[in-house]
Amino acid sequence: MIRALGVIPARFAATRFPGKPLAPLADGTLLSRVWSRARTATRISRLIVATEDERIAAHVRGLGGEAWMTSPAHPSGTDRVAEVVLALGETWDVVLNIQGDEPLLTGSSLDRLVEAFERERPPEMATLAEPLESVDDLFDPNVVKAVTMRDGRALYFSRAPIPYYRGSGPLRADFREALSERHRGPGGSAPPLSGYLKHQGLYAYTMQALLALTRLKPSPLERDEGLEQLRALQAGYTIAVLDSDFRSVAVDSPADLERVAALLMESSR
Repeated sequence: MIRALGVIPARFAATRFPGKPLAPLADGTLLSRVWSRARTATRISRLIVATEDERIAAHVRGLGGEAWMTSPAHPSGTDRVAEVVLALGETWDVVLNIQGDEPLLTGSSLDRLVEAFERERPPEMATLAEPLESVDDLFDPNVVKAVTMRDGRALYFSRAPIPYYRGSGPLRADFREALSERHRGPGGSAPPLSGYLKHQGLYAYTMQALLALTRLKPSPLERDEGLEQLRALQAGYTIAVLDSDFRSVAVDSPADLERVAALLMESSR
């Protein structure tokens, strides 16, 4: 039986949205929503919230959860997760980095990440992606796109609209117009965005891969794109990209939080 540790990094001093984990959402907070959803996963042996702020730790303990105080100097949530792993001093088959700004995640999606490591040839990392349904999202640098091999292994992640669609007209950086003529297969057609993937920022690692990656310096592609998963790709790690069973709305701003609140209210009717 795989031993899986789930860690939710929750930083109070976020630059774009200070205090974001404790922002009110539905009948609780953004963090309480993520924590309660993560608790429904059946394949996670232990769930910890890693934070640099005692207010968040107290909030988690009030929920009945486990909080771990970590350094305020970490450049990423992954580094915060690694600190917890090292401090625990235990061996884990899989470690999940459960982003604290994904309030629509499902426990079953986290279970999918764990199950990827039960394959005959397990990956060193696994993550989730969903179909890209909006052309505006395709060209939005805040929405990360994923391109995979036929077997689901990651080829690349980018803030740019990838893969580029050549079409029959002149080459243009903005190929929205060309997408209207996009077809797949002889005589068959598909929606213009068929096959395009939106990456979701939830990760699972072998313990060895997690600790090794956090010891590496940021790679050139990681620095250019501002995407830490590119450090793993440039270092030669295998990343399995799995189909997600939920549609992500990551909360990076108060406007995102309002959007999620409206979705939750609509779904409760």
